[in-house]
Amino acid sequence: MSEFITTRREGRMQHIVLDRPKALNSLDLDMCRSLHAALDAAAQDTGVEAVVTTSTSEKAFCAGGDIRALRDAAAAGDHATNREFFSEEYAMDLAYHFHRVPTVAVIHGVAMGGGLGISINGSHRVVTKKVMMAMPETAIGFIPDVGASHFLPRLCGGGARGLAVGIYLGTTGVRMNSADALYTGLATHLVDDEDRDPFVTAIGEDGLEAALERFTLDRSAAGESAVERHIERIESVFSRETAQEMIAALESGEQDEWATATLEMFRSHCPTSVVATIELLRAGARAEGLRECLANELALGGWITARPDFVEGVRAVVIDKDRNPTWDPSDLDAVDTGAIRSALAAS
Repeated sequence: MSEFITTRREGRMQHIVLDRPKALNSLDLDMCRSLHAALDAAAQDTGVEAVVTTSTSEKAFCAGGDIRALRDAAAAGDHATNREFFSEEYAMDLAYHFHRVPTVAVIHGVAMGGGLGISINGSHRVVTKKVMMAMPETAIGFIPDVGASHFLPRLCGGGARGLAVGIYLGTTGVRMNSADALYTGLATHLVDDEDRDPFVTAIGEDGLEAALERFTLDRSAAGESAVERHIERIESVFSRETAQEMIAALESGEQDEWATATLEMFRSHCPTSVVATIELLRAGARAEGLRECLANELALGGWITARPDFVEGVRAVVIDKDRNPTWDPSDLDAVDTGAIRSALAAS
């Protein structure tokens, strides 16, 4: 068991606690294995009616995977180590998704990347008003993974709108608040910040449904959703065929704060990652389920982490923090879409 994961039976629930606050609960290989083991143990305990995952940190639920370690392995050419990490992480995500009892994440603070893997793949995603969600992988030369190609295209009811919203969130890495999470479906319930501990205690004592009935707030308490406010524009722009056409639509439309910010994110992120994310999410929208999506992500993720953009992106964003990466290629027109599709087909 990882020193950063604790798990204990509390009445009618199994309580899993993320406890790596200095790293914002970033997941390493041991943590993924420990989470999976805790889920398996709960599945064998017939007295467990729900599995609840929380965090000891006031700042974060989970900020994602341990990107520095993945970057070090990629820089050393140790792609087998990274594949092992992703394989074990995705197996753990599947365990959350297919568990015999409801899996509940109580999300407060930052939840990004791998933090969404251990929450959005579960049955209940309970957020507070102080939540910030994002899938920012294209900013570091990677792709949205941990099942994102399954859950992102199925937001807002799925279909053409869901895929457009998924491409918007996945390519830009835009930050979402609790209102956005509830509107899109990333979150299922809202509770007051100060009610987190009483809510979890109530699950153990009274059961999940009784706790939800007692503590859930109306969605309106979260305030306004920017995604909802701009949903027609998001659908119009991000349903275009290519990234270039999406940029052209943004440039030709109303030049307000939303368009400016969206263009800035789109243009600054890794061109190969942006195109790969669009291809991945479209494949995910067609996929039969989470297993197929994770297989796509493992294949494409292995291809993209072996490219220099991933090492460079993590350097610029996480290590040196100069936010000035040198992408190769630096232009969307030069991205090898055929290689991306071949990597996906390999799954």
